[in-house]
Amino acid sequence: MVFAEIILPLAVQSNYTYRLTETQIPEAAPGKRVYVQFGKNKIYTGIIKSIRESHSENTERMKFVEEILDEHPIIFEAQFRMMEWMAFYYMCTEGEVLKAALPIGLKPKSDFYVCLREEDMKWEEYVTDDKEYLLFEALQSNPELNVTEIADIWNIQSPMAKLKKIEEKGWIKINQKIESSYQAKTKTYLFLPEIYQKNEHLLEEPLNALSRAPQQENLLLYVISAHLQGQLCPKSETLKHLNISAGVVSSLVEKGYIIEKSVEVDRVPDLPVAVNEKFLVMNPAQENVYQDIKKSFTLNPSTPVLLNGITGSGKTLIYVHLIRDAIKSGKQVLYLLPEISITQQIIDRVKRELGNRVGVYHSRFSNNERVEIWQKICGNQYDVVIGVRSAIFLPFENLGLIIIDEEHDRSFKQDEPAPRYNARDVAIWMGNQQQIPVLLGSATPSFETFMNALKSKYHYTELKERAIPTAKLPVIEVVDMREAVKAKKVKGVFSETLIENMTATLQRGEQVILFQNRRGYSPYLICTSCGHVPECINCDISLTYHKQKDFARCHYCGHTEYLNDKCPGCGNFTLKKQGIGTEKIEEEVKALFPTLNIERMDLDTTRGKTRFQRLISRLEAREIDVLVGTQMVSKGLDFENVTLVGVVSADNLLTYPDFRVHEYAYQMLTQVSGRAGRSTKQGKVIIQSFQPSNQVLTLLQSDYSLFYEATVYHRQELLYPPFTRLIEIEIHHPLQSFIETEALRLNTFLKPIFGDMLLGPDYATVPRVRNTYRMQFLLKLHKTFSLTKVRHFILQAIDQYYQSAPNKTLRVLINVDPA
Repeated sequence: MVFAEIILPLAVQSNYTYRLTETQIPEAAPGKRVYVQFGKNKIYTGIIKSIRESHSENTERMKFVEEILDEHPIIFEAQFRMMEWMAFYYMCTEGEVLKAALPIGLKPKSDFYVCLREEDMKWEEYVTDDKEYLLFEALQSNPELNVTEIADIWNIQSPMAKLKKIEEKGWIKINQKIESSYQAKTKTYLFLPEIYQKNEHLLEEPLNALSRAPQQENLLLYVISAHLQGQLCPKSETLKHLNISAGVVSSLVEKGYIIEKSVEVDRVPDLPVAVNEKFLVMNPAQENVYQDIKKSFTLNPSTPVLLNGITGSGKTLIYVHLIRDAIKSGKQVLYLLPEISITQQIIDRVKRELGNRVGVYHSRFSNNERVEIWQKICGNQYDVVIGVRSAIFLPFENLGLIIIDEEHDRSFKQDEPAPRYNARDVAIWMGNQQQIPVLLGSATPSFETFMNALKSKYHYTELKERAIPTAKLPVIEVVDMREAVKAKKVKGVFSETLIENMTATLQRGEQVILFQNRRGYSPYLICTSCGHVPECINCDISLTYHKQKDFARCHYCGHTEYLNDKCPGCGNFTLKKQGIGTEKIEEEVKALFPTLNIERMDLDTTRGKTRFQRLISRLEAREIDVLVGTQMVSKGLDFENVTLVGVVSADNLLTYPDFRVHEYAYQMLTQVSGRAGRSTKQGKVIIQSFQPSNQVLTLLQSDYSLFYEATVYHRQELLYPPFTRLIEIEIHHPLQSFIETEALRLNTFLKPIFGDMLLGPDYATVPRVRNTYRMQFLLKLHKTFSLTKVRHFILQAIDQYYQSAPNKTLRVLINVDPA
């Protein structure tokens, strides 16, 4: 007997063995998708991990593979090894990794449908209760209902038990259907029938027959011309070009002169790109770094390289040269970026330098588009793929270089759902295991990466000057808002210093970026009569006011309230808007400069697939004078005419309750400052703060290594990364009393093992989200501790807890290396 080891996209491991039939054995292979049964009735899409022969399987736990779906594997050996490691390191199942890896369109789902056993049955004679009556009545208007629809009709969560009883009476049938969310895109083309393609001289007869039907004649001539030139003739474009109706096509089809045919087409077409034949030349500093990186890759391909280059130093050009080298050697390249927002400028540049075999992968693509990109990578149709963290899962067969740009960015870390992975760390593991060179780039490396470089675990190289010789780092001026307020030199949210600099910059025809890492108009509202702050009904967080739509919204669950300045606490119309959001800044800038073009870039204004790119294009074309934005404006964007950056309030960055707060603030402020003066014009940065002597602000113009040395010792004293490893154990439950009791119960199993290394339990920063309470334990572990043993002890303690718990409703999550 031949069996397949199947990974299912589930949080639990399958304890079934799956047997292949004789007809399936020749076509079965690791990496192909299959339909298999799991549990009593449910059909799932799984992936074959391995195939083996055996004569001693437990037949009680054996099931047959229902169907093999793929002609060719969609996952390769390297991805299986990666999934195994991720499941181990991030303490989840391989199924959870698979679920995160595959696009939804590659995971067909099954559902149960109900219909009457006999269409003309007199169901009124059989009904015994209200649920049966509602079901049969619904089946009269819709002959087939799925289980979800029936659950809504009955207003219950799980209707299957009741449906099974009705089925046993012989009144209904329950059928299972498997549906794929992926549908290939098709387009209709017009062709000559085969007889005319092979015998063109026969076309004279239909042309003569159509001499009195000029529209039909013109259409036939158009199709003939396309055929002779070896071109396709798309129906919709042809109708538009000839200004004719679809009826003309139908007439020719009926006469047999042309045929219509639907053809599968790409949703993500490879558009022609004008390649820059004069490849950009590096300056001497870039050339030295490029050669240093190449030497390191050659001598120690499994050792990551950290390129610490200041903003505007030309790191991207070095990346492009290294990508070109990898392609010349027949290898593929994965280029990871932290945000969708910075991919388009990079894509345009890489395509301009390297041609069209450059793919893109991120969440703004539809499910169908992601499936097609996945399939193209399987077919080796891309030399380079540029993507965000999920691109780490893509099925490369011949990967030869991984670049992680802005490696410090928290966006590389996924927190929910499992696997709670960091794409940077997964890439480093892949490089080590597969001898793939990995390049980490940043102007402000993470403390963990920088310490690894100092310890020579990573090769270190740096760029200290901007790429354009005449381009200097921007001048940074910190405005003491305490003094500005006292001296009444503040107008709205702006100091006189920032207004004067904005005015001078705009008068020179240059552009301004204003940064505030809070979207909305005001982060919270407060009643001046009773002090009430409106909070979300589902979450323990204040509602953010959005003036454009005149509502207050929770940024965690989306709950929205239309308050109209009326306090929910006392009923008075005395709600006052507090704090500064991007919407408020946009409004005040428009009041200051009413004739200029002011735009806002945040999550609210860039939700569509192309809206972000339209903003970027307009800024590049100098159609926008002032751009107000959140962290989106801080990452990797390059605009030569932006010479002033204003940080409206740095204080929210400096006061967040996190041991990494200074590191994050320094990184964010350095990155956003780097948008100023990237060409030949001198840039300037104005930072407004009520804490001008804060260590982050005083060191902002210093070398990064000085900032690191001045702040890292606090981490060592308090046993935080990069000197220790953190593992967060988070528990969730909708009842506050229950979660507090069960947190103490779980603590009785964890504390004896980990002692003082275990902190908590305590509530999360936001204790309740979506009506679910959240509490946390934090493990501080020395890096010499065996992760295998730690993993064993954590999972053992959780298992012991569940065995003793009064019920199993507490949800326990494990987050290794939380951001």
